[in-house]
Amino acid sequence: MGALTGIRVLDLTRLLPGPYCSMMLADFGAEVIKIEEPLQGDYARSFTPMQNGFGYWHLQLNRNKKSLAVNLKTEEGREIFFKLLAKSDVVMESYRPGVLARLGIDYAEARKVNPKIVYCSLNGYGSKGPRVNEADHDINYVSLAGIVSMSGDKDGKPAIPGVLMADMNAASLAAFSILAALRHAQVTGEGQEIEIALYNTALTLMPGAASLYFGEGFVAERGNNWLTGANANYNIYETKDGRYMAVGALEKKFWSNLCAALGRSELTDLTDDDGSHEMLKKELALEFLKKTLKEWTDLLAGKDTCTTPVLDFAEAMAAEQTLANEMVLEAEDEEVGKYRQIGFPMKLSVTPAELFRRAPRLGEHNQEILRECGFDDASEERGKR
Repeated sequence: MGALTGIRVLDLTRLLPGPYCSMMLADFGAEVIKIEEPLQGDYARSFTPMQNGFGYWHLQLNRNKKSLAVNLKTEEGREIFFKLLAKSDVVMESYRPGVLARLGIDYAEARKVNPKIVYCSLNGYGSKGPRVNEADHDINYVSLAGIVSMSGDKDGKPAIPGVLMADMNAASLAAFSILAALRHAQVTGEGQEIEIALYNTALTLMPGAASLYFGEGFVAERGNNWLTGANANYNIYETKDGRYMAVGALEKKFWSNLCAALGRSELTDLTDDDGSHEMLKKELALEFLKKTLKEWTDLLAGKDTCTTPVLDFAEAMAAEQTLANEMVLEAEDEEVGKYRQIGFPMKLSVTPAELFRRAPRLGEHNQEILRECGFDDASEERGKR
């Protein structure tokens, strides 16, 4: 039994942040019913690559869930929704503000049916302000929030982050908020609305930049502070074979160990002078060009220098540490066949996350769910029209 067994989530979200959040809940035993539009369903179902009709994106993000294909624009679809809501704990949605109200299934209506219901909205900019109705993506949120301006080389153009920072962090904040609201509902019998804006999430990812700005008015930009490449002991260096090593030796003891390993102990105390970092970066750049990535990795292993190779994704998936942490999940299903996906980052000793079932086909659980709603003549078409 999972830690969240007994919690039912109605998930109206699609693509990434919402499905990733509900996947985390489902991994720990919550019953997640993915409510999708008939015919197409979640757009991510069709994202390549595919295997035996299942997209890998869908397999990863929607494991452990059930699928109900129903048209919420119809009276019958809304009837099904409210019957389910009466026996549910959480509703998740990612529509633009006002859409659920127009459909007649917003929190104001839902709480009349189930006062303990927790409604979690994931959207771009929240419910007020000039951008609330804009359709944007992660690159837009992190650009407006100032993250992109701090990414890249000092004298180059801003760089696009390699991961969807606002999306992924919003998913985690949503999961945390849902559990907090469920605890409140358990104690008081009172549900509530949760709003997770991706833009707001992006703003919270920079406590360092915020401290510098609010404390002394310093505006963090690429290359002008330790987090963005200003310091020699927190930087990336090219190796002899065109690969790269990452150095994160912020503390003096780690920097001292690195300088000793490089045979450059005379550099140790120079990090105390901010004006020395440009010179130190040039010195380290010359040092790292003397050996290949593997040679540096072997040489620095076990020396407590806070240095790591910069790996590509394939190398990261094959890394000994990745495998030791069981972060590549090997799965097999009668319909899909054998496949792999990212494993479970949270390691609980008593109630660990598990792969209970593969991601569902569109509407795969219509019969089961509709019968529960009291439709004895449940058919695959009910609620879709």
